[in-house]
Amino acid sequence: MRKNRKFLFDSDSLKNFHKRIFFSILVFLFFFFSVFYRISFITISSYFDNPSQVKLEEKVNRGIIYDRNGEVLAASVESKSLSARPIFIKNSNHLAKELAKIIDIDEDIIKNKLLSGKKFVWLKRNITPSEHQKIIDLGEINLEFHSERKRIYPYKNSASHLVGFVNIDHVGQKGIERSFDQKLSSSKDVTLSIDINLQQSIRHNLLETINYYKAESGLAIVMDISNGEILSSVSYPDFNPNDNSSFNEDNLMNRVIQANYEMGSTFKPLTAVNGFDYGIIDPSMVFDVKKSIKGVKDHDSYKDDGLYDVEKIVVESSNIGTAQIALKIGKKNQKDFLKKLGFFEKIDIELLEVEKPLANPNNWREHETTRIGFGHSFSITPLHLVKAYASLSNNGYIVNPTFILNSKSKSSNNILIKEDSSEYFLNLLNAVVSKTKFTGPRVNIDGYNIGGKTGTTELIDSSGRYYKDRNMTSFIGVFPINKPKYVVYTAITYPKKPIDSKQRMTGAVVNAPLVKKIIYEMIKILNLPSVRHDEFIKADIKKIYKSGYAFL
Repeated sequence: MRKNRKFLFDSDSLKNFHKRIFFSILVFLFFFFSVFYRISFITISSYFDNPSQVKLEEKVNRGIIYDRNGEVLAASVESKSLSARPIFIKNSNHLAKELAKIIDIDEDIIKNKLLSGKKFVWLKRNITPSEHQKIIDLGEINLEFHSERKRIYPYKNSASHLVGFVNIDHVGQKGIERSFDQKLSSSKDVTLSIDINLQQSIRHNLLETINYYKAESGLAIVMDISNGEILSSVSYPDFNPNDNSSFNEDNLMNRVIQANYEMGSTFKPLTAVNGFDYGIIDPSMVFDVKKSIKGVKDHDSYKDDGLYDVEKIVVESSNIGTAQIALKIGKKNQKDFLKKLGFFEKIDIELLEVEKPLANPNNWREHETTRIGFGHSFSITPLHLVKAYASLSNNGYIVNPTFILNSKSKSSNNILIKEDSSEYFLNLLNAVVSKTKFTGPRVNIDGYNIGGKTGTTELIDSSGRYYKDRNMTSFIGVFPINKPKYVVYTAITYPKKPIDSKQRMTGAVVNAPLVKKIIYEMIKILNLPSVRHDEFIKADIKKIYKSGYAFL
C-alpha cells in the first residue's frame, strides 16, 4: 500500500516548478556575480590607472596654519579637478583644441592623453570655477569632475619660507607644512609665533632696501628675548606657495636658517664678553690697535695714539684690537665659549631645512683664533647669531628660538654667562650706538633706546676665496637696551653703491636705517610703550678683577 501512495511533492507540475525556481536562482547568481565582478574591476582598474585618486578621497581635511593673532596662513578649500575617459572619446583632436583654450595646457599634451586609449587620465588638477563652467559648456560626457582639497596661502610670498607648501597630494614639502606634516594631515591646526602684519611690513622695508642698493638678497629676523618666539622671519628672494612656477633653488632657500655667513664685526661684542665672563679681560685693559698682527688689518687708519680699552675697540670696530683680545682669551676658552653658544651644531628649531654651521673645532690654529675674534674664518646661520645676542642680553640665560606660539618645550634655565657679564654686554652695545657719529643717528628712536653692532664682511666665492668687491652688510640691535625685549637683525648681500653716494657700503649705511624702520613698525603694530632710559648698572669689575690700569 505504501509503495503505491503518491505524495503532493511527487507531482510532475511541482517538479517543473522546482526546476523553474532553480533556474531563476542560477540566473540571479549569474547576474549578481557579474555585477560584483564589474564593480570590483572598475575599482581596481581605476586605482591602477590612477592610484592617487583613491588616496585623495580617503584623506581627511588638512589642518590650518595660523599666525599668533589667528590670521590664516594656510588652509584647504574644496576644488574641482578634471579627468577624462579616453577609451570612449571619439572627437579627441577637436576636444583637445577646445580644452587647450580653457585650461591653459599645451594642446599636444592634452591630445596625447585623449588618444592614449586609457580608461582614466588626469587632465588638470584644481581647476578654477570659471574653467569648470566653460568645460561643462563643451557638453562632453566623458570628461569628469572630481571634488578635491586645494591648499591656499592667502599671504602668498610674505611668509613663504616659514609656512612652506604641499605637493598635489597634500604632503608637506617645505617649512612648517613639512615639519608638521603628520599633525596637519590629522586635521590638527598649528599656530605660529609670527605676526603676519609685522612680517608683511618688514618684508616691504627689506625689499625697498634691496631694490635701492640693487642687492642680491637679504633677510630680517625679530625675536622676543623673553621666550624665544620669532615674531618675523623674512628671507629674500622668496616664492609664492600658490604658484610652483616661482619655485627654484635660490628662491626656496631660507637664508635665515640655511645660509652660513661670516658675521664680521657683529662678532666682536661676543669676543669681548667671552673674555670678561672668563675673568681674562678687564674693561680697563688697554690695547695698541696700531700694533701689527699677521693677516689682520683695519679698514680705517687711526688718527689718535691707538691705545684703546675694550669698549673703544668694539665701538671703533677694530679688527687688530679684537684680535689681541682673542689671543689673550686663547684657543681653548674661545672654543668652549662658542660651543656654549651652540655654534658647532644645528640650531634647535622646528624647521627641518636648518643647516649646520661651517665650523671645524678640530682644526683651530692661532691664525683662526685671531680672525674668529672679529667674525672671520667662522660661518654660522643668522639665527645662530640672533640666539646668541638674545641669550647674552637675557641676564645670561640661554634663549631657545621657536616658530611656535607658546612653545613650552623651548623654555630654558641653562646659564650661558654671569649676570654682570650680561650687563657688560648690553653696555657695549649701548656704547656702539650712543658713541658713534655714524651708527647712532641712523638707528636711534626717541623713547626706545637701541643698542647694537654693525657688521661688514666679504663674501666668499665657490673656491673659498674672498671677493674683493662683494660684501654682506648687517646690523643686529637689542631694544629697549636698558630693558631688553627684542633682538632685530638684518643682512643685505652685495649692496651696490648708488651713483650719487660717496659712502662705503657698510652696516651703518645700509642696515642701520633699515632696522630703524623695522622698529618703527614694531612700535606701531605691537603697540609698544616707550621706556625711560635709566642709567645703566655697570658691572662691578672689582668683584672679579684687581683694580688698576693695565696696558697690553
